[in-house]
Amino acid sequence: MRKRELKNIEWSILIVAIILCFIGLIALFSATQNAEYDEFYKQCIWLTISIVIMLAVMIIDYELLVKASPVLYRNIYSFVNSGIIYKTNKWCYQLV
Repeated sequence: MRKRELKNIEWSILIVAIILCFIGLIALFSATQNAEYDEFYKQCIWLTISIVIMLAVMIIDYELLVKASPVLYRNIYSFVNSGIIYKTNKWCYQLV
């Protein structure tokens, strides 16, 4: 990242969000001691994935997203309305 981009980051919000994530991990770790830490490991994996996605979004230039937004909107809208989500997730049937 460029130095200019690092200056524009709202560091206080980022630090508070990371601290809250770690507090949640500590609470989950203590809550799953009698289990085999399955939920804790899942949460660690999702936290890692989300941090990678966050860094990728921070690196992408905003103007590129503005130019690509109509295409992204159309593709996401088509995917959501295709019914794939409702066919693959059983919990959606309970909502309908």
